[in-house]
Amino acid sequence: MSESETPVPRPTPRPQPPSPAALAGRPAHAPLVPAAPPKQEYDESAVGEALAYGDVREDGTVTVQDGTQVREIGAVPGTPAARVPAAGTDGADEAPATQDGTAQVDTDEAPAAEAPAESAPTEGTPADDEATGEAPATDDGAAGVEIDREAVLRPFATAYLDLVAFLDLTEQKLSAPSHTQAELNRLLEQLRKNLKEPKVVGDIPALRARANELREKAKELIQAMEAERAAAREAAAARRTEFVESIEALASEDPSRISWKSAGETMRQMVPTWKAMQKEDRGLDRATEDALWKRLSAARGAFDRQRKQFFSQLDEQHGEAERVKDELIAQAEALRDSTDWGPTVRAYRDLMDQWRAAPRGNRKKDDAQWARFKAAQDTFFAARNADLHATDAEQRENLAVKEQLLAEAEALLPVGDHKQAAESLRRIQDRWEDAGKVPRGDIRRIEDRLRAVERAVKKAEDDEWRRTDPRTRARVEGASSQLQAAIASYEEDLEAARASGDPRRIEEAEKALAARREWLAVIERSARDLG
Repeated sequence: MSESETPVPRPTPRPQPPSPAALAGRPAHAPLVPAAPPKQEYDESAVGEALAYGDVREDGTVTVQDGTQVREIGAVPGTPAARVPAAGTDGADEAPATQDGTAQVDTDEAPAAEAPAESAPTEGTPADDEATGEAPATDDGAAGVEIDREAVLRPFATAYLDLVAFLDLTEQKLSAPSHTQAELNRLLEQLRKNLKEPKVVGDIPALRARANELREKAKELIQAMEAERAAAREAAAARRTEFVESIEALASEDPSRISWKSAGETMRQMVPTWKAMQKEDRGLDRATEDALWKRLSAARGAFDRQRKQFFSQLDEQHGEAERVKDELIAQAEALRDSTDWGPTVRAYRDLMDQWRAAPRGNRKKDDAQWARFKAAQDTFFAARNADLHATDAEQRENLAVKEQLLAEAEALLPVGDHKQAAESLRRIQDRWEDAGKVPRGDIRRIEDRLRAVERAVKKAEDDEWRRTDPRTRARVEGASSQLQAAIASYEEDLEAARASGDPRRIEEAEKALAARREWLAVIERSARDLG
């Protein structure tokens, strides 16, 4: 094709109709209200009752008694009334008339099969004259018409009974267990159209009253469905609000208390959970759903920021922990070969306290650092324990020596010659020091036994010193002389009191004299002890 040629657009292919197999696979959909049944023969008594409400005027106008008013609903073909449209009967919102003048019921389904319409003969033909009973036209164009009232009104009465059947079917379908609101709305529209000003002959007020009852029942069903939808929508809103609040609570939790693994999984499932709730629950109005989604999105954003900040701070904390513990490890490794057992043990205890106070680090790194720190400790304490085991036998030998020395020391008791006992104890003490250390558990026991011997010997020395001290003897003799003089004076006082015969003076003098005699007895015993 040359450049000058204009391309011709290809027609867009039309969509192909579904195949019979595809149509067969679709679920059957039963209409809420089927089409009105085809015309049938009604009971003559019912037709007669309906005919009582209609009439045909002389000009061919068909009327019906609609409550308190008479309403024109049609005209006999070939009469003057048929040539002039009646006022206010332009057919808007009315049940359309069939060729025989009956009203057609409005439904959603295909029109029902109708009985063959009574032929409406063309005006001016013999058939027309015969059907309507018209006389031959006169010279001035007027025609004489004989109208069969029952024949004219019967189609309108039959149409009335068709509407009654329509209401019967409507009532039956309203009693069905389930409906959709769209079906009920269509049903309300059909009732409105068919019962506005139907061109039928019968008890129209009763028909309208029954239609109103059915209309109210349909409205009640619609209201119940709307209430159920509102309750379901409210429950769905409550469930989604609860879900949003749970996400918000998770996002506002203290970062140090959050289990980040499970919390992260919850956040990853947030959108799938929300979509599943949208699919399973009743749909919410746009404003409510948008508001909840904004809260959910904001909570997720806050959680992500908090998580990022937490792990950033955690990385800094891990770095600080690693630095502090590396310093402690260096100190521990510097001490591991020390043989100064006591100070080094205290140093390791201080390092251990610092390790416990240090911040936590990354678990893997922390475990590796702890292994190094503990290895240094284990090296030192293993050497210390080995040294303790090596000296344990020596200390037990020393304990046996000191046990023998204790036996010798305790043999000095009770002390006889304090000088000889003191000299023997000094020799035992010298050998005690040379014996060396003993196991720690035995130190106090043997030391207490030796101290008891030392105290006994010391007491014997002190007693001997007090007994032989010249100053003590002089003090005793002076006190004895003073008491003897005082006793002589108190004896004279007693004699004077007895001479006076005063019992009170006698008693006081006797008590004073007895006390001085007791004191003198004590001093004389001390003098005897001193030799």
